[in-house]
Amino acid sequence: MKRTRRTRMAVGALALTAAAGAAAVNWSESASGDQQTVAGAVHSDAAQLATVKSAFTAAIQADRAADAPPAGALHPLLAGQVAPQAAPQVRQQQLAGGLAALAAHFTPAQAQHEAIGLRNAVSYEADPAFRNLGAGASKVAFTQVAVAGSRATVQAQVTVWAKFQQRQPNGSWTTASPVNVMTYTATLVKNAAGQWVVSSLSGDFAPGEGP
Repeated sequence: MKRTRRTRMAVGALALTAAAGAAAVNWSESASGDQQTVAGAVHSDAAQLATVKSAFTAAIQADRAADAPPAGALHPLLAGQVAPQAAPQVRQQQLAGGLAALAAHFTPAQAQHEAIGLRNAVSYEADPAFRNLGAGASKVAFTQVAVAGSRATVQAQVTVWAKFQQRQPNGSWTTASPVNVMTYTATLVKNAAGQWVVSSLSGDFAPGEGP
């Protein structure tokens, strides 16, 4: 996908002095001023690229981490050991912390959408045959970032991971640690505090990836 650039055409101002019976053309001065304005806007937008990347990375990491119990609630396990089930208070702590994290990195509407996955994860942890041992995003590779004023668009490939245990029908437990690459497209806007937050987010498995 080609990145589009905003352009402006500098338009000269034509001032007519009827009383003097003469016309004065101020093209050069006006064009110069418009060019400086455009250059300043482009420079300002370019300076926001690193901030937008940082905001997207923080949002996607918070979104993924919210889908697992807090790190402090997870205990080291010996090989083959089954983790204890997350207690109700731990699940409540995960829900509250996750909602707060989403609110900090997403617009209210998008935070509500992301909270669906969070609530599902907390619900799954009540299943006695399931143990949620962690989730996160370990790498973000940007393929396109564009900033125009208070709006930005991002495309990135994100390496996501999870770890969980499941009890099989025969009573044995298996541990899985899937790692996949996801392709995300996001829109970011500046909130009332001037911080970049994600206003829309869509993602799918990158080609050749999948569960």
